[in-house]
Amino acid sequence: MRGPGDCGMVLTIRQKAEEVSRMKRHWTLVLASLMVVLLMGIPGPVTAAPEPGVTANQVLIGAFQDQSGPAAVVGINMRKGMEAYFNWINSKGGVNGRKIRFIVEDDGFQPSRSIAAVKKLIEQDKVFALVGTLGTPGVQATIDYIQSKKVPSIYQGSGISELAFPPKRYFFPVQPNFISEGRIIAQYVVEGLKCKRIAVACEQTDIGSEGLRGIKEQLAVYKMQPVEVVNFGAADVDFSSQVLKLIKAKPDAVIIYSTLKPCAGFLKQADLMGLDAQFLTTYVNADPIQMPALAGEACVGLIAPGWVPVLGNDEDSVKYLEIYQATYPNEMPSAFAAAGFIAAEVFCEGLRRCGANPTREGLVAAMETFRDWNGIMAKGITYTPEWRSGKASMYFMRFAKPKFEEDSIEVISGWVKLKI
Repeated sequence: MRGPGDCGMVLTIRQKAEEVSRMKRHWTLVLASLMVVLLMGIPGPVTAAPEPGVTANQVLIGAFQDQSGPAAVVGINMRKGMEAYFNWINSKGGVNGRKIRFIVEDDGFQPSRSIAAVKKLIEQDKVFALVGTLGTPGVQATIDYIQSKKVPSIYQGSGISELAFPPKRYFFPVQPNFISEGRIIAQYVVEGLKCKRIAVACEQTDIGSEGLRGIKEQLAVYKMQPVEVVNFGAADVDFSSQVLKLIKAKPDAVIIYSTLKPCAGFLKQADLMGLDAQFLTTYVNADPIQMPALAGEACVGLIAPGWVPVLGNDEDSVKYLEIYQATYPNEMPSAFAAAGFIAAEVFCEGLRRCGANPTREGLVAAMETFRDWNGIMAKGITYTPEWRSGKASMYFMRFAKPKFEEDSIEVISGWVKLKI
């Protein structure tokens, strides 16, 4: 017989059984739905995609450089300088535990091939960054594409100011452009040489217009302006009217912004007409062989800046030669190899600052922390979101003899740091 409470107990047991049954049906439906989702190919939880070019033990970078065309002597030597540095850094375990792998695409100094090369490097090889791209035609042709792909590009073998003015988020040029160089020359003339009356002679090309812009910008810092500006064509051979204008202006210093041949011609004309001033020119014309050959006695006393350190017996020079010759025994590196070496060490310092988990955006942020940074050959490198010229310092040399000899150019200053 059931007691008074038995009916309630039976009902409770029955309700619990039904609840368990409903729960089983619910989870059966949930599991079935999940199976449908998986079969339909709808993704599950999203995981972060690996950064292009970065693995647990390697960072892949690339560049286009002429290896077979008219600028091959530059490209081959630049590549060798980069390879020497990367071999050395890899022998020490790489950067933050990752070794550097470097791919070079030969563009033959042809912009169409530069474009194809950089697309292959980014889309097919999936490089982490571009380092040491070479040649103004190719560099200029690929700026917009590289920017659109948000790939950091560190060191371009080109002096065009477009790389730095206006600043571009993914571009970190190193070698001086004519605007920043013009500012450094003007600073040296005013603060180093104590000149007050400064004139400018400009070739009517980008080199002249950009150099003049830099000079004017820096002179404005001192509330000064050129006492005279004269212009001439790249193919001109008669500079008498320009020199006459300068004689009337009575400058203490004349800065010549042009390519080599008109610069030499201008110096000869000024010497012939008796223009008494201190002459300076761009680093492009600091050629110890060609300048004396073209200008003769008229080049003696000419001052020009330099940005690649002069090799000597100092600790950094010895270290550089040791690293280079570990890869290329008994070979003396050219100035182009030094440029490549600088490109490699600037990149590796940026990568080091990225930390253990490098990303492209992290590399950009890391590069923007450089403040007058010195490596082995890289000297005075600065980047900010607003300053992308990289090289913020140069030293100055003087032509001491009218013909090429071992001591025909003498260094007359330390590193002149631009006040930015």
